[in-house]
Amino acid sequence: MIRCRPDGICSWNFLLDGEGHRSVLEFNWLGEQGVLTVDGKRFDVRKHGTFSGHWTLDHAGSEMVSAQKSTTFTRTFEVQGPHGALVLRAESAFGRSFRVERSGNVIATIFPDHPLTRRAKIEIFTGKLDFATVSFLFWLVVLTWRRAAQSDSSGG
Repeated sequence: MIRCRPDGICSWNFLLDGEGHRSVLEFNWLGEQGVLTVDGKRFDVRKHGTFSGHWTLDHAGSEMVSAQKSTTFTRTFEVQGPHGALVLRAESAFGRSFRVERSGNVIATIFPDHPLTRRAKIEIFTGKLDFATVSFLFWLVVLTWRRAAQSDSSGG
């Protein structure tokens, strides 16, 4: 079990801790890019185009993992990484829980501890995922939470 906690009460930055690993997720103040520090190694999260829906996790100038948002109306990402193709999708239309699938099988879930908190847990059921990929998947989940919070607070 991997525990995910925000850096502060109003922060969208997170600390992930579990399975002998640790990572820090830092979002840029503006935009949808940031930095992951996984077990002391720096990874850059890059968005490729303002409206593209395409992000990559880069390390030392090389692309490690890429994610493409499926459509504008779903919270689903198609992810390509060192362990093959994955799908990250919301469990329901309105909830904050997500599942990670490989070949149609659920291999992990990401879920908040409580409806009123941003603290969360990641549970990996089958298959091995490297911690950088897990951190990137959680980064995408937090991105969707942050987008929802921003649209709620904009009055629309």
